[in-house]
Amino acid sequence: MPIRFFLILLFFVSISALTDAQIRYTVNRSVSTPTPIPIQVSPPVKEEVAEYTSIHSVPIGWKIDYEDAIETARISSRNLLIYLYVEKDVVIPDELAALPIVSGCRQFDTVVLDNAFVRSGLCRYVLLKLPMNAQIFDNSGIKTPIYALPGFEHMTGHPGLVVIDFANRDASHYGDVVGILPFFQGICPTADQTEIFLKLPPGTLTQRTLTYAVRVHHDQPLSADGEPAPIVVQMATEHALYQAERGYLTHVNFGVRSYRAKEVLGGGSPAEICAQSQSGVGLFEGAIGCMRAWRYSSAHWSIARKSQTYYGYDMVLGNNGAWYAVGFFIN
Repeated sequence: MPIRFFLILLFFVSISALTDAQIRYTVNRSVSTPTPIPIQVSPPVKEEVAEYTSIHSVPIGWKIDYEDAIETARISSRNLLIYLYVEKDVVIPDELAALPIVSGCRQFDTVVLDNAFVRSGLCRYVLLKLPMNAQIFDNSGIKTPIYALPGFEHMTGHPGLVVIDFANRDASHYGDVVGILPFFQGICPTADQTEIFLKLPPGTLTQRTLTYAVRVHHDQPLSADGEPAPIVVQMATEHALYQAERGYLTHVNFGVRSYRAKEVLGGGSPAEICAQSQSGVGLFEGAIGCMRAWRYSSAHWSIARKSQTYYGYDMVLGNNGAWYAVGFFIN
């Protein structure tokens, strides 16, 4: 009798322990929670969705006439954003074979331009959408392919985005191409990359392209998130030109550049990074290559990754076909 009582008692204890374990396991699984947790449905999420809906419901106001878009940008003092697209696959000169580049444009049209933050970035531009083979009138009144215009050669025959500056009337680059975002190998940029491109600070094409390469790097360096002070940008430009003319990397006269910048800004701690791309690559690829070189150098990366109060990025093409890039900083 005691043995039977003990076995019965052991059976009920085992069942109770198993049930308790199952309850603890079930409670820790969010999938079995019968009602949603209140914090998951917070007001900011609702507001963000509402904002997205309101922006998305407004069609993008692309112009289709080059002269009209230029005139509108000039009068309104806004930059002109040109979207060069293709409707069928073509052979790109620097590619070995025909690429499905039309799919990149379709992805950009249906996914990237469907993003609320991208839509928000477009608001500061006059927008123009043209096919890659568009013919326009140049400054001499001669009809010419759009890719023959100054600055467009950096697109290297690819579809993508081009920015012409009409917002900074007193700048030396007013009326020039100051931004390119080519769709290489039939791949369009992501929405995040496009948003970064649309929100680049004023500057020349080389300055903005190198800044873009820094800001889109997947390790998220912070050196291009400060203020692009003119004197600091000037130091980067001058030293990039110095290296390009000589065809080699050097930090010579760093002390002189530091003194000039600190004199204007009233002090600070200067730093500088330099890089050289492969020979024979385009502007956009050269900028990405220089950023990659900085990432693989621990000394350069320790500077590039840190937040800087004032920054200047620029690059110059050398006679040897390589791009020479400089980042100059005052903290």
